[in-house]
Order: sequence, then structure tokens, then C-alpha cells
Amino acid sequence: MKTTRNVMEKGFVYYLLSTVAVAIQFFMYLISSSQISFMDIGGWIFFIGACLAHAALFTLIPYLILFMPVALSVRNKSWAFRAMCVGMILLETFCLINGEVFSLYHFHINGIVLNMVFGTGSAQIFDFNIVLYLKVCGMILVIAAINLGLLWLSGKCAARKRRHKLYVPYIILLAALTLFTNAFHTYSFAIGKRSVVKSATFLPFYFPLTANHLMVKLGIVTNKQLNQVNFYHGGATDVNYPKHPIQVLSDKNKPPLNIIILAIDSWNKRTLTPECMPNTYAFAQQCENYTNHLSSSNGTRGGLFGLFYGISSYYWKDFDLASIHPVLIHELLKQGYYVQAYPSATLLNPPFTKNIFREVPNLNVAGNGNNAYERDCDITNRFLSDLQKYDGKRPFFSFIFYDMAHAIAVPKDKLYHFQPSWTFADYTKLNNDMDTTPYFNLYRNCTAEVDSLAGKIYQSLEAKGLLKNTVVIITGDHAQEFNENHKNYWGHGSNYTTAQISTPFLYYYPDCKHQIITHRTTHYDVSATLLHDVLGVTNPISDYSMGLLLHNPSPRNWHIVGSKLDFAFIIDQNRIIEKKGAGYLDIYDAHLNPLKNYKLNAVELNKAIIKLNSFYK
Repeated sequence: MKTTRNVMEKGFVYYLLSTVAVAIQFFMYLISSSQISFMDIGGWIFFIGACLAHAALFTLIPYLILFMPVALSVRNKSWAFRAMCVGMILLETFCLINGEVFSLYHFHINGIVLNMVFGTGSAQIFDFNIVLYLKVCGMILVIAAINLGLLWLSGKCAARKRRHKLYVPYIILLAALTLFTNAFHTYSFAIGKRSVVKSATFLPFYFPLTANHLMVKLGIVTNKQLNQVNFYHGGATDVNYPKHPIQVLSDKNKPPLNIIILAIDSWNKRTLTPECMPNTYAFAQQCENYTNHLSSSNGTRGGLFGLFYGISSYYWKDFDLASIHPVLIHELLKQGYYVQAYPSATLLNPPFTKNIFREVPNLNVAGNGNNAYERDCDITNRFLSDLQKYDGKRPFFSFIFYDMAHAIAVPKDKLYHFQPSWTFADYTKLNNDMDTTPYFNLYRNCTAEVDSLAGKIYQSLEAKGLLKNTVVIITGDHAQEFNENHKNYWGHGSNYTTAQISTPFLYYYPDCKHQIITHRTTHYDVSATLLHDVLGVTNPISDYSMGLLLHNPSPRNWHIVGSKLDFAFIIDQNRIIEKKGAGYLDIYDAHLNPLKNYKLNAVELNKAIIKLNSFYK
């Protein structure tokens, strides 16, 4: 019994020493980067604690899986230490390689990295010559030597601590560190403390707590703090947007054009018909109709981020913390535009007031009303009222954002357009085998009401003669699925098929000729086109956008959608390469059928990753 106790104590000390070793590796991720300028005292306290707490979870794996079973079941206890030592060597080797990957790609090892290493064409990306192999082998030998030293040291330390309660203080300390770092991150995330939130991303597979609304409910932070802008010492940031100062070639003989973006939240492209949306369909006959248009995400946050910034919401957290605003909005204000938003649902959540529209004075934050229909009516009336007051002395930019199609709710007296129709969206009835007609008809009744409101805007623009000097874009932030792929998916935010990311896109400009355009376009093309064609920006588009000009028919293959945690590449024939939050890859065809034996082209994947990270320094 005494031998078993001694073995257990030595094993636990080795676990603690290995935890410190792994924590040092995590600490070096940040120290060896060029991004430590954003750190402050609070950030360092958090990061050191988080390194130790997170490392303790990592090293717990070989301790529980390799050491404990062998120590309790095998007579020769030395095998338990050998097994655990091998596990720790492999773990620390992984941490070493992961640090190199993170410094290169700005994310930790995941399925994408593994496919680049082992996929088709990997030899064209990585030159694994003999020198590199020898270098890696040398590093592994160093790690092995360190672990043998730690194993020896653990025996010495355990011998001194015998007959004492060895486990309890350290377990309490690690548990306290875990609670403290999560609580500190929760508060820091709510107030936008960059040193804490940004440093947390340096830890692999680390998902600390966030609870903004709970922080407000408990009175720990206020709504004002939750949406405040944060400026950091020296303006330190690791993103590079735009890549170079914006240059504009102004044409004094060419009067500035007004710009209107009319967006319908959760817009299913099957509703753009003369029966469902007669006013918008009629206006579309004056527009370029891009029938193969993809959003930048399957949700509002990423959809609008891509629309206004021209780059993926993969950058959301970094831009939010660094208070980086869209080049489009900044240039509009710089050129004297009157900028205003007319949102039905609030712009406070997601916090678009904090990033996209932060520079805009006297911003409308939400529509007035008790439901989506009333709010949609209100923003229409507010826009029309402002339009009536327009005197033409300065150009205007207006963003009108309808919510009825997202709410899928409309007054009962407005359900006459399409029958049979549900009177409300009863989500408990949704299943893979149901007849979607009544539910989709409810949705169509909602879009028909949005169309009737939008029709007033089209008519007013025509009546005031503003179509002669106004650009109009009509699209959705993302799409809305009604089980089109027969996989029991409804709504949005759950997959990256075209049912959730392909939305109508109509583009009108003075002297525009109606045409159907079938080459793929994306939300990233919108700000690029407006800045280049309307505002006269002469920089290369790659300085401020991941997109192309709308008229450019070049392929938009490897289109990136989603967020930093869960994103996907849309490649040929709308195949989906999705990186899950857990790090692994799922590959589907256009209808969400898994492609088990699909061979990824590692060269093209590497190019896509480089492009994705092109706005990091």
C-alpha cells in the first residue's frame, strides 16, 4: 500500500511539473509574437493564470489516461511513469508544433492544417527536407530530456512531501485559477478589455466563458460599457486594414451619387417573384440581377460585417477590440455624405453601433413598434420622411434593414396573400417529413408585406427623380432555409449550403441596363464596387476587401463564410469545407451530403488560408 501511495505521489508531482512546462510553452506563444504591445498588467495576470489553468487540463489527459490505469493495474509501477512520460513528450511536441502553426496562420492546429500537410499537393507547400527533419528530431530529443529530468525531480520532491496532504492545495489552486481566469475573461469580454480577450486567443482550444447579458443583468457592467469603443495605448493592433492609406481620384465634373442599401433579414431567394414581391420584382427589371450571389455568412453578424467591411467576420473580434471601422463608412463621411441607418431590429445586438456605424453621428438604433411589422412600417416612414426633406445639397447614404422575414410574424389581417398559411411560426411542428407549404406561405406573406413597404420607397425615388443620381442595392444579410436539402434544417446559422447563404442581389445605378448576371458574386464585392466605382478610390481592391468588382467575372472559388470559431470555404460546385469549432473538418456536397473520400487540394487550401489571413500584419 505504501508503494502504491508513493507512486501516486510521484506521478502527481510529475503532473504538476509537466503542467508548468506546458504553461511555459503557451506563454511563449505570446512572448515570441509581435503582438505583445497590447498587453497591460491585467492582461498579464490573466494570461499567466490562464496558461497554468489550461495547461493543467492538457496534462491531465496523459495523467488520467496513461498513468493512473497502469499504476493501479500493473505490478511493475515503472511502466506507469514510462507511459506517462511518453504521453507528456508527445503532448509537448504537439504544443511546440502548434506554436509554429499559430505564428504562421493565426489559428491553432486543426483539420485544415492536417489537410495541408497530408493532402494532395502538400509537397508543393511544405519543403520537408532532411535539415527540417533533423531539427524536429533534435527538438523532440530536447523535450524528452526535459521530461526525464522532470520525472527525476518529481521523485525527489515527492520524497520530501510524503505523509503530507500533497494533492489538496494544488488541486484547490488550479481550480481557483480556472474560476478566476474565466470570471476575469467574462468581465473583460463585456467591457472589451483587449489585453485579456486577445491574449486568450493565443491558447489552443481555449474557450473561456462570456456572459454579456448576465453582466448587465447583475449590474456589473452597464449597457453603455457593453457597447463602448475602446482605444488602446499606441493604437496597437495586429490587423492591417486598409493595407495602405486610401487614395481617391475625384472628378469635379461628375456629381456624387446617393447610395441606398435595402436589406431584408433572412431573405429566401424563392420569394423574388411577381406573385410574392411584385414591387421589388418590377424594380428588378431596371437592375442588374445577380442570380448567383453568396453572403459572407449564414447569420446577421457575419453577413453585415462582410457587406460593409468587405472582409470576413473571421476578423470580427480583432476589429471590435481595436475599434476598426469600415473603409466604406469612413470614406462616405470623409466625402461629405449624410449617413443614416434605418434598422427595424436593434443595432445594439449584435453591436453594429460599436463597429460598423460607430463614426456615424445621430444614428438611428432601432425602429419603433411592438413587433416586426410595426417596426418595419416605422423605418419606412422615417426614411420617406427624410427623403421628402432632402434638398440635394449633399449626397446621402442610407441603410434600410427590414426584419419581418426574419421574425416570420405578421398581423393576421395580412395573411391573405398566400394560403394555406400558418398564423404564427410554430417551430415545434418542424420535422423532416412535413409539408412545408403552410409554413413557407407564412414566410411569403411576410416578404409580401416587406415588398409593399419597399414599393413605397421605389415609388418615392422615382417621383423625386432621384433614380438619375442614386445607386440602389437590394439584398439580404443571409438566406433562410425551409428544409430545401431535406436534412431537417430550418432557418439559418446551422449550415453553409446555398439555402442559408445565397440571397437575391439587385444592383441599380444611373443608366443601368437590365440584365441577368450568372457569374458568382459575394458580399465582399459590395464595398469594393462602391468604393471603386462610386467613391473614386484608386487603391488596389485587395487593400480593403477580399472581394472583386461586381462586374468582374473572375471565379470566386474558395469563398470564405462564417466566423473565426466555425467557418467554411465554398469551392467548386458549391462543395463545403467546414472547419468546426472543435478543429476538425467536415466536407459536404452542395446538398449537405458528406463527402467521405474527397481529396482536398492542399495547394489551393493553402492559398485560401493565406488570403483569409491577408489582413493580419
